[in-house]
Amino acid sequence: MQKWVDTRGGSSRYSQGQATNLRSQGSASLWSLVLAGGHGERLRHYTEQCFGAYRPKQYCAFLGKRSMIQHTWTRAKALSLPHQVVTVMDQSHWGYVRTQLIQESLGRLVWQPDNRGTGPGVFLPLSYIRAHDPHATVVLWPSDHFIFPVEPLIQVIRDAAALVQQHPHRMVLLTVPPQSREQDYGWVIPGDRIPHSGGSRLREVRRFVEKPKGSQLEDIALSGGQWNTLVLIANVQTLWEAGRQCIPEVVMLLEEHAGGIGTSNEHQRLLHLYRTMPTRNFSSDLLSLIPQQLHMMDLTGVCWSDWGRPERIQETLAYMRGHELFEAKGQSARQTWMNAGQQKTVQGEFTVVSG
Repeated sequence: MQKWVDTRGGSSRYSQGQATNLRSQGSASLWSLVLAGGHGERLRHYTEQCFGAYRPKQYCAFLGKRSMIQHTWTRAKALSLPHQVVTVMDQSHWGYVRTQLIQESLGRLVWQPDNRGTGPGVFLPLSYIRAHDPHATVVLWPSDHFIFPVEPLIQVIRDAAALVQQHPHRMVLLTVPPQSREQDYGWVIPGDRIPHSGGSRLREVRRFVEKPKGSQLEDIALSGGQWNTLVLIANVQTLWEAGRQCIPEVVMLLEEHAGGIGTSNEHQRLLHLYRTMPTRNFSSDLLSLIPQQLHMMDLTGVCWSDWGRPERIQETLAYMRGHELFEAKGQSARQTWMNAGQQKTVQGEFTVVSG
């Protein structure tokens, strides 16, 4: 039985029938938006080598038996009700993901007609959340990142969501301490610390720089710069207004689309809009332009990596094979930051496949 909404046939087409109510109750509901529309071209050759044929990286099981997107859905459902998990995919990905969907209970799949970058990739599914729950708090989840253990991540997001629900004008970006002078990541330069009731450190954002190079990168690192995880927690309307401010050519088109959500010609209207949809990047075309509207919250005690290049995957696999997780002796990293339940997860969910 289909357990999710398929927007290709209009928003009312889902297996549990019209009795399923996608409009959440109350203004403080927490939705999850999973980004899975990329094609993973930089990893094409690597995935062909690993799996015998090309597939976008988010549908690959590099560790254990579950794909990256399945792990992302598990994280999202730790915070949001299944019907409040919205995933954006490219319509050409159906053949890769359909067998994985049988195992999941999700609320909505939004099929983008074409990949026009992470700008439209964020705001297209956000338009569905906004239509159903205009007061929602939303968590943005990239589906191609490795994060372990998950518990610290979930706790920091809970802190950020509580803050955003109390102060809807604030948007919180999760950052991690840099492990190298990585040129392909976004870097966030911290400002003053902001007191709040949660346990995670919250700071202003002085600057957001996407993929800095050379001396600029060195200056950012020396200024205490952190890596951007692209896990963003925001009020839907606040994020939408930021889109109007920074990429109005995208958001205004999607406001036209909002009027057709739930109608029989929804998909055809979206196809028409995408004929003129520009390509925009969520980080460089939006986040880097509004640092004064952002806050950063530290995510520590985890292994995090953006698996955008083969060497990053290989580095993580080597780490997971290492003595820190599997052959620890004495007071190892496993003993200091992994409890028994997390060790069991490593042995089951994240068993490393050699080869």
